[in-house]
Amino acid sequence: MISPAEETNRTLFLKALHKDPVQCPQPNCGGPVGVQDCSQLQDRVKTFELKCERCDWKERVTGREQLVPPWDDTVLLDMAYDHLMHQPAMCPHDGSPVIFTSLPNPRRKARYRVSCFYCGRQAEMDWPPQDLRR
Repeated sequence: MISPAEETNRTLFLKALHKDPVQCPQPNCGGPVGVQDCSQLQDRVKTFELKCERCDWKERVTGREQLVPPWDDTVLLDMAYDHLMHQPAMCPHDGSPVIFTSLPNPRRKARYRVSCFYCGRQAEMDWPPQDLRR
């Protein structure tokens, strides 16, 4: 069961990740909140610094790294299908959006890294998968 504080953290994290506007959660404020991505390029889990422009409320939100269990081939294919259909692909473990990053491949075949910046799971996959190739 997720605590209310964890759910608030997750909601703020997802808004920051999507670059959606964030309002200050403090009572009687509701001012605009500035979001700064504090993550390094190699980080598996993103961290955001939030600061209200009106009342100076500050919060640091980060994902919850949880790498076990890893994604299996079926989950990867489902996420790839959603991505190909221009639907948001979601991590089945936490419901956060996953990001597809094209990787260089000298054999001129599509290769991707699939990443969830909330739980930190990552996988690399070839496209199309071996069993779908002619």
